[in-house]
Amino acid sequence: MLATLTFEVVGLARAIRAGQKRFMRDRNKPFVVYRRGWASFSIWPRGIRGWAQFAVWLAMLVPGIAWFAEHVDSRLSGSDYGAGIVVFCMGVVIWLVGGLWWMLARAETVDVVELRRQKQYERRERKRALQKERDDKRERKRRG
Repeated sequence: MLATLTFEVVGLARAIRAGQKRFMRDRNKPFVVYRRGWASFSIWPRGIRGWAQFAVWLAMLVPGIAWFAEHVDSRLSGSDYGAGIVVFCMGVVIWLVGGLWWMLARAETVDVVELRRQKQYERRERKRALQKERDDKRERKRRG
């Protein structure tokens, strides 16, 4: 009896751990993407790892800003002033696209539109079930 109970408890613990591994697989991702459409999304860091990686990504822009500030101060009317602006803007675009690409590859995606549809469907089903229950109750009361 005790051996059977121990075997069942150990088996249950293994099943719970296996379920957690399946469930927690996406929880290890450092970012969450809330997608609302083709080009409408929000990226949020999750946990210490996500915030640390986000801080590193922001810190990568600091040298470019420092270079641009020095460039603007020293060459206000120089011939290469416009070229510096173009180089800085291209650097920011590359930094932005690369960071987004990197974060999207390491993010769990939540489709907000699908989530809203699912909740609306569940709400309708609950409402229908309650209405059916009320109708059945009225019918029983009327008959009985």
